[in-house]
Amino acid sequence: MHLKKSIFILYLLATFSTYSQEEKFNKTSIETGIGLHVPLAPNDKISRSNYVNFGSFEFGIRYMFNQKLGAKLKYTYNGFRDKNDTDTGINNNTIAVEGFYNVGRLVLPYYIYNKATIFFHTGVGYTRATALGKNVTEQTGNLNFGFRPQVKINDWFSVFADGNYNMVFKQHYSYSGELLSPDYEDQNGSFATLNFGVIFSLGKNKHHVDWY
Repeated sequence: MHLKKSIFILYLLATFSTYSQEEKFNKTSIETGIGLHVPLAPNDKISRSNYVNFGSFEFGIRYMFNQKLGAKLKYTYNGFRDKNDTDTGINNNTIAVEGFYNVGRLVLPYYIYNKATIFFHTGVGYTRATALGKNVTEQTGNLNFGFRPQVKINDWFSVFADGNYNMVFKQHYSYSGELLSPDYEDQNGSFATLNFGVIFSLGKNKHHVDWY
């Protein structure tokens, strides 16, 4: 009985100690980036290479619950354009919620991950897609996952590169903005993005929990 009480007390002390240490760090960050997108599917009515361009933008707020796990609310824009006809394409505006896991803390030694680390992230989102030159807008759901290496520049500022795979559910329009099927049959689509951006730490503390 005394042993169980001792173990329980030790557990509480360890939990309080970990919580106290994490409270010494900032946990919130603002993040934004721009980059490249590549349509993968469906390929109907497009030449894929014509739609590979720098039309991706993201902005979000991330909160880390502890040194490994966090969540992010983000807005993304992907403007798909035919490079030979910029009046042909579709605009995707997405709101997504993601979970973040600091993989670097598992696979990298401290003297590296306190300067450079890598996150795995995955989430779900809601998209409104608007075809150019047409009075049509469709709503789709999506699932995404990716890896994000990031490098600390100083205690308040970091940079990242984010490779992301996006699955789109019940897509009715191609990346050219044309209807995929005259019978309005949907398809599942996908595209990849590679964004480069910056991270700003928010909070009263000197250090961010990403790095300690």
